Amino acid sequence: MVTSEHRRQNPQKIGISLSIISARELAARNVNDVFDLQYLTPSLQVTPQFGSGQPDFEIRGIGHQDYGSSNVSPVGVYIDEVANPVPYATNGLMFDIARVEVLRGPQGTLYGRNTTGGAINYILNQPTDTLKAAVNVQAGSFSAQKYDGYVSGPVARGIKMRLSGESQQGGAWQYSDAGAHLGNVNRTALRLLTDISLTDTLKAQINLHGSLDESDSTGLHLFGPLTTAATYGTGPVEPQDYARDVTHWGTSASFARLIGVSPNAKPYHHVKTGGGNFRLDQEFSFATLSNLASYDVSDRREYDNFDASSMAIADVAFNSRANVFQDELRLVSKGNHRLSWIAGVYYGNEYLADQYLSGFMDAFGVNQGVFYSQTVNTISGFGQATYKILPNLTLTGGLRVEHESRELHNYRAYSYDAAGDITDPDNSVRKRSLDYTLPSWKAELQYTPTRNDMVYASVSRGINSGGFTTYNTSNAYASSNPYQPEKLLAYEIGNKLDIPQANLRLNVSAFYYDYHDQQVLSAEVNSQAGLIGALVNAPRSHMAGGEFELDWSPLPGLTLTQSGGWAVGQFDRFRSVYSDYRVGDTFYAIYENKKGVSLPAPKLTFNGSATYRWQIGRYDVSLGMNYSLRSTYRSLFGTMYNVAGYTLWGATASFAPHNGRWSLSAFGNNIFDKKYDVTRNFFLSGDNIALAGMPGTYGIRFGVNY
Repeated sequence: MVTSEHRRQNPQKIGISLSIISARELAARNVNDVFDLQYLTPSLQVTPQFGSGQPDFEIRGIGHQDYGSSNVSPVGVYIDEVANPVPYATNGLMFDIARVEVLRGPQGTLYGRNTTGGAINYILNQPTDTLKAAVNVQAGSFSAQKYDGYVSGPVARGIKMRLSGESQQGGAWQYSDAGAHLGNVNRTALRLLTDISLTDTLKAQINLHGSLDESDSTGLHLFGPLTTAATYGTGPVEPQDYARDVTHWGTSASFARLIGVSPNAKPYHHVKTGGGNFRLDQEFSFATLSNLASYDVSDRREYDNFDASSMAIADVAFNSRANVFQDELRLVSKGNHRLSWIAGVYYGNEYLADQYLSGFMDAFGVNQGVFYSQTVNTISGFGQATYKILPNLTLTGGLRVEHESRELHNYRAYSYDAAGDITDPDNSVRKRSLDYTLPSWKAELQYTPTRNDMVYASVSRGINSGGFTTYNTSNAYASSNPYQPEKLLAYEIGNKLDIPQANLRLNVSAFYYDYHDQQVLSAEVNSQAGLIGALVNAPRSHMAGGEFELDWSPLPGLTLTQSGGWAVGQFDRFRSVYSDYRVGDTFYAIYENKKGVSLPAPKLTFNGSATYRWQIGRYDVSLGMNYSLRSTYRSLFGTMYNVAGYTLWGATASFAPHNGRWSLSAFGNNIFDKKYDVTRNFFLSGDNIALAGMPGTYGIRFGVNY
């Protein structure tokens, strides 16, 4: 059963492309963070931007390649139905989870926030009626360690609690020429759930949670020589790295003083989060009224080396703090009636105070910094209804109207000389604003020809918020230009089929996306400042593709799974800035027509596994193999930056008594030690950098249950 539509339902009866990843599968595959999810479900990409700790989620090629703190991803992340709109705070959530639901396509008529790409919903394990507890210990390659556990049960009449936590350490797999290691994880998180039965029909839940992440950043490597184009003739040329697990770091003394570190400090990703959710559910005879309020704070302190060298060409630091308040009130119908419905209202308030600094001393002879605060207020009303036209034919319609007001305050873009003095103190903008009111909607027809077969066809419209780029530049007004909301019209058909006598389940879907004002990381040219990196809107583009998911047990104890995704797309109308030129004191843009250019996404994604379980006396034993394939990722920046396709293989094993009191398991990821890149990019011309994928890793896990 799933709750993707705010009620318990059989996923085979829901007309949406949906993947479910169980807690058992998460543990067996050693899923430690959100980046590992992409290897368990089709059409999902999760990559850290420039090696930072901030994930970029892409579903069906719809994503947001932004490393800043201020903008919203087109893929929504939810924890027990509570949205997490702060990009850098979406990692470190993978503990004590019952399942993960990955929804593909625009969402909005069932959620208070809207998305164009899809949604990832983490469903937590709930407090239990009896006393239960578990502790797990894990050790793996590169001295990686992981500890997690929980204790759960009743504490008083009508009150149940569940305390859970996790800690991860070690795992540094990258190194410098001097032999220093990089990549250690140091992450701890706690969560306390309290269920209170106030009356027979009124229940409350309190969720208190917090995390501390003091991990290293992931290093980049040079996949080509660092040329003088990046140093403008002011520094030496560095050769291409000879191995993908080699990386470099270091910065200028002036930038180190500016951000408060030593010039040889390791890149780091430090994030603190904390908050609470309060939920009330009132049962009526005809419906359930729910109110879900939340308040979360997060703090980001991060230093990254975007040039993959010891030179001060492109070093960056983030100092961010975000506060998010949300409240959603919804009424959900009960019972198996001809008409079922949901209606609700949502309000969200976000405040962000951000500092983003760049060390360009060896490139431009300056360091730069951006300072600002941002407020976002969102209010929306949403609803969806499903009507049974015939016993096997249903019609669904949904509508959501959202108003968002986004304001940028006291935006300053400063340059610093080697002494640390500001050279342009007046380079600031007092206020920029962006407001919109837009609808999203959905219409769906669902037909059930037999008890175990369901066919659906839908058309939906999704919206993703606009925003401000807020990158470093010499012109504050130009770099704070807003980009507009993107709109996506999605057409989808699908079939969900169960064949019980063959122990087989097959789900297939196909889609076509008509994109308006797609948000793309590109550039603009300002007449005074020249070329400026920016998020811009591509007027028209499209994407088409499909997925399939197969689950088959041909023999007792043997389970085969196979999923795949296919996606192709291109720009239909988009003139992007290619370069600039200067006449006197004025810069002019050189444009490139991107019509017909492929959208950045792998055409093919495949995941599969084979697991065999059997019994030996009083014990259960399992062995498994799995694989994940990605085809070439085509970059907007040219073939040099395409990411070659790769296939990763893994293995799992487990041994446990029938009563489940303890378990011993082992895993191997990338067991053939495939050498591959996850991303390829550049931050400045001539500095060609790549983020390598992890080498082969192995580990064992021992758990005790009470």
